Amino acid sequence: MIPSEWRNASDCNGASSCVEVLVDDGCILVRDSKLGVASPVLRVPVSSWWSFLAAVKTGQVLTYRGVLWVADVDAGWLMWLRDEPDVVLSFGRAEVAAFVAGVRGGEFDLEALKASSSESATVASGGHASGAPQKPPLAFVEPPQVSR
Repeated sequence: MIPSEWRNASDCNGASSCVEVLVDDGCILVRDSKLGVASPVLRVPVSSWWSFLAAVKTGQVLTYRGVLWVADVDAGWLMWLRDEPDVVLSFGRAEVAAFVAGVRGGEFDLEALKASSSESATVASGGHASGAPQKPPLAFVEPPQVSR
């Protein structure tokens, strides 16, 4: 499968400054659109993405201590991986607001990302200009069901 395009929240409205997300090889990749291909990329395991989204949706992202960490600074958010503290992304308030709205709207849920990947694969299977070979479909790990 040819990787889908980088996604950002619909609230970005084509702005060049957004949190961008891409599904690749069972991970969620996060980068800063302001930097484009020069942006550092944070590689988040799919299994950790669920808990990060839950923390964002419930407003607990600043106290969340999973794989992906966030700090609130005057200008917005700093985001880094717990095990790679030297690789930091910086997002302004407007970027954060658009990302949070997208998370709350379900735009970064795995189902939405799966649909995006499937659409890209369908388009690619109809013929891709580069003629690049197709990779097998990604395997998505669903979160464990918790009984309460």
